[in-house]
Amino acid sequence: MLLAFINLKQRDTKTVLLYRFHLVAIVINLVALLIDGYLQRYSNALIEGFVVVSLLASVWYLYRFDHIKVSAYLFIVSISTALFTLIYLNHFATMSVVFILLLPLTTLIFLSLKESLFLTLFYFILSASLLYLEYLYNPSNPLAHNFQALFNLAYTAVIIYVFGLLYHFSMLHTFQELDASNQQKALLLREVHHRVKNNLNMISSIIGLHSHTLEGKEQEEMIKTQNRIASIAIVHEMLYRHDNFAQINFKRYMKQLSTLILSTYASEKEITITIESEIEYMPLEMMVQLGIMVNEFLTNSLKYAFSKHSGHIHLSLFRREGSYLLVYEDNGKGHEAPETLLQHKSLGIKLINLTAKQLKGTVSTSSENGLKFEVRFKDESHYC
Repeated sequence: MLLAFINLKQRDTKTVLLYRFHLVAIVINLVALLIDGYLQRYSNALIEGFVVVSLLASVWYLYRFDHIKVSAYLFIVSISTALFTLIYLNHFATMSVVFILLLPLTTLIFLSLKESLFLTLFYFILSASLLYLEYLYNPSNPLAHNFQALFNLAYTAVIIYVFGLLYHFSMLHTFQELDASNQQKALLLREVHHRVKNNLNMISSIIGLHSHTLEGKEQEEMIKTQNRIASIAIVHEMLYRHDNFAQINFKRYMKQLSTLILSTYASEKEITITIESEIEYMPLEMMVQLGIMVNEFLTNSLKYAFSKHSGHIHLSLFRREGSYLLVYEDNGKGHEAPETLLQHKSLGIKLINLTAKQLKGTVSTSSENGLKFEVRFKDESHYC
């Protein structure tokens, strides 16, 4: 159930708030349970233990089914049952009375106004009933006979709820305005990425058309340029197709990129590519640099590594000691002097070194059972 409190950024605002309410209530009741257990107030400790168990069950339900209203009711009923029981057992001589005054305000956030008003009325009736029972069966309690104190308590509760209601509607109006503004910005940002993708694809198509008029080395370089532009266009395509405009799914992006490069250079070969990653999402800027780099790795392997019609390429991304480690390896014929490979003056090698520098990382090569590139760069984004 600890997973419920992880990756809350991917959930809506109300769900995150309800998780936090649960967490705060669980911590408070655990502390109270330890104190009451130490002071040998076992009846109080038993009630607080019940609250912890029921709240954990509510968290599990919210995590499993993502049904916010049911979980909100479970939360409210659990807390209400415990508070009213503690109040009655301790003859109103407990701080739980204060929480009863505040509890109706939580219902405004997760329930409809009609449901919240009904529950608030129920709280007032239940409180009055418990006071009446206290008056009947514990006449020595001064609170039960102090009508001025009771009036002040009821008056305070009404004032708190009315001001809470006004504040809630004010915040709700502000939230709705901000939500509408955010949706408009998201729509505009999606349109920007869509247009950038279309423009890049148009440039790529123009270069592709031009490459048909060329031959030999010139045509080859033009096709490489076309794929480099296409690798960036894929990033923007993934952004406008999803709600997250700051991060890119690493494996999904690399699958699309590898499919593109395979269709260009190895359509008639049986080349398999496996992609492994401990990190699901990567930041936009970082993914653009990785896309350019992996594009060069793939192009190099598909053009020079495999003398036969079959081969395998493995791409993996790990997080190691505060840094990322990108490992690219093929099982091709390798390179006679891998230590000198990164010193070549070709445009592809220059792009690899440049992107590594922009990532504040380093590139190393080796050639045992093929050619292997290892790129280490800093984890400065804190994304998962």
